[in-house]
Amino acid sequence: MRAQLGPATKVLLALNVLLGLLFLSGDIWRQAVFAGGLIPIRFTMPDVETTGFLLPVLVTPFTAAFLHGGIGHLLLNMLMLTLMGGMVERVYGWKIFLLLYVCGIVAAASAEIMADPGSTTPAIGASGAISAIIAAYVMLFPAKEPQPVGPIPAKIARPATLFIGWCLLNLMIGFLAPDFGINIAVWSHIGGFAAGLLLAFPLLQLKYRNA
Repeated sequence: MRAQLGPATKVLLALNVLLGLLFLSGDIWRQAVFAGGLIPIRFTMPDVETTGFLLPVLVTPFTAAFLHGGIGHLLLNMLMLTLMGGMVERVYGWKIFLLLYVCGIVAAASAEIMADPGSTTPAIGASGAISAIIAAYVMLFPAKEPQPVGPIPAKIARPATLFIGWCLLNLMIGFLAPDFGINIAVWSHIGGFAAGLLLAFPLLQLKYRNA
């Protein structure tokens, strides 16, 4: 089942692709990542000495979400946004869809900072926000009727099972990826996914409360 892309999904796709092409040059990309990437130590040690131009620290979770580590990284994220964003936006409407996306960005950044508070390596990419969209999608469109697990009711067992599976998958990828020269923001993925799981139905209730 697929849905026509909504306005918010189209705008996010366009912005990500435009910025991806704009920062295609290696020198410009490095400057953009340094200035606008999410650097955890800037949050945990605000007085740390830095050189060069940096955007205000509270802006960087959002600027980092529109920077990518190459065409492959960009295309993979945009593919996932295209496949699931249309359906999720169709359910929520563009305003609540964007709210979920922003919450995914904030949750992903928070998880990244808490996981490695002393890191000086910029974290970039839309995958934290898109992880929130993926989580909302699997909650809203289950492949089969959710079932309880022993004494645990289905409404708790399903998100818990999804979260554990997502964590294991990302931790495994994060463990293997460096062997191929790839750095994966595992904790951003986990933080964004957790936000999507927690907000999927409350945001649905918000939509109909405001209808």
